[in-house]
Amino acid sequence: MRLISLLIILLIIPMFSQAAQRAHMRGERYCEIILAKSLTKYAVYSTVGLNDCPEKIWHNITVTEVKKETHSSFVHLNGPRYWVIDGLENSNLINPTIKTINGLAMREAGILNISLFDLLFNKPYQKREVERHTTWSYQTGKPIYELIDPKNNVYVMQSYSIQKYFQTEDSLSKLGSKLHLPTGWSFKTGVLKQSETIQAVNNLAIVIQDDFLNTYQKATHDFLKEDYKFSNLYTST
Repeated sequence: MRLISLLIILLIIPMFSQAAQRAHMRGERYCEIILAKSLTKYAVYSTVGLNDCPEKIWHNITVTEVKKETHSSFVHLNGPRYWVIDGLENSNLINPTIKTINGLAMREAGILNISLFDLLFNKPYQKREVERHTTWSYQTGKPIYELIDPKNNVYVMQSYSIQKYFQTEDSLSKLGSKLHLPTGWSFKTGVLKQSETIQAVNNLAIVIQDDFLNTYQKATHDFLKEDYKFSNLYTST
């Protein structure tokens, strides 16, 4: 019995380690399905760590079919998306149980706090709160993309979307010239001189999206400080 118990423990430890830490995520494709939990809380189901959201499955998923299957009063399909973070540190899912939705394996990764009105109209450059247990990591020498608001709050891109416009990470270096930035906002790109992380503070992340539905999370500081030679800086006019 002791040997069996020890073997079980040895098997469980790596499972938790894999859930808490991941590397080489930049460029990975994933999708999300958002389901209503209440009028102001929405469960965010993600394919992260399970699959790359195969197009042959995602293409056939519809809001109507997901509503029938999940009995959710509201459904939003969010994807495909691609990570521009390099990894996860000390991160855990809201619920690790796999839920297959319209043939796509997913898990609950976060809870979005938002009114139904805001979710339906989804105006860009609006702050949203997401309950989740995450720390994003960005590696030295990798490009990053920042939005800076009029109060100098910095938001670093975590993923880009191809839902509205076709994009690649190579095209993101010119994204600033295409954005319709609000008054007082700036977009900055550059290459990191040292590794950085962004943590969900008290398990709460503040996120925004731009005109292209790319998603950014609020950081504690500007990763591209004044002494960095950033490649592009765009400001609203």
